[in-house]
Amino acid sequence: IMGVDSSSLLDQQVASSVANLLTRSAMYQILSSCFLYPEEKNLSILKSPDFQEHVKDLMLCYESIDDGVELKRSLKEVQELFRGTTIEVLQGIYQCIVGHTMSKECPLYETQYGAAHVYQQVHELGDIQGFYKAFGLDTSDIERERCDHVSVEMEFMHYLLYKQAYALENHGGEKSQICVDAQKKFLKEHIGKWAPLFAVLFGRKAVEGFYCAVSTLTKEFLRLEMKLMDIKTEIYKESDLNQEAVAGASDECLSCASSEDFNEEGL
Repeated sequence: IMGVDSSSLLDQQVASSVANLLTRSAMYQILSSCFLYPEEKNLSILKSPDFQEHVKDLMLCYESIDDGVELKRSLKEVQELFRGTTIEVLQGIYQCIVGHTMSKECPLYETQYGAAHVYQQVHELGDIQGFYKAFGLDTSDIERERCDHVSVEMEFMHYLLYKQAYALENHGGEKSQICVDAQKKFLKEHIGKWAPLFAVLFGRKAVEGFYCAVSTLTKEFLRLEMKLMDIKTEIYKESDLNQEAVAGASDECLSCASSEDFNEEGL
């Protein structure tokens, strides 16, 4: 009987782990795009034949912790509803949900949740920026979106998973662990605390259709991510939505990061 080459088994395990990381990374990027003003170039993946492959790959990421039924259902619904509409229609709906001023019903910004005073908001924003800067990500001059915007935070998680995959493939476990630690901390202290409530409020404002389905998908995806990474955190409730904070600091004084064009270093 031929002996099994342990190094090739190890290579297969690494390849499988890298594939899972890239799949989860892509899902964060898709959701990041879904919460920005809709444009064809950002959402074209939803019409692509590759999307079915992405759904299958995503199921595999959570097979050890979940049957994936709800995730699969919500992914299918998002794709079908996107196929059944146009970008122009979505742009109109998005404007209705988000509004032209900062929405009080479903703010897109983390610091509108749970922060009692403007100085607390600024402290929170500083903490979020600290995460980005630790990974060589800087503010963009092209896309001006605050660093606590849901799309920017999702994009950061996409970046961390992508960087972890790269580190695992090229540098081994130690460097990839730095990315894991940052993901856990960012989920526990930031996105995992407020984005589930945001998704509920966003879906409620959407009422039905594509954005309602995106909200359901977001909640389910984050639930699985937190289960997979064993994150326990206090998720904000509706009573934590801070109307004073919404009306408090101006966008200009809090503006600090980009939704798309991080200046990436060190990859």
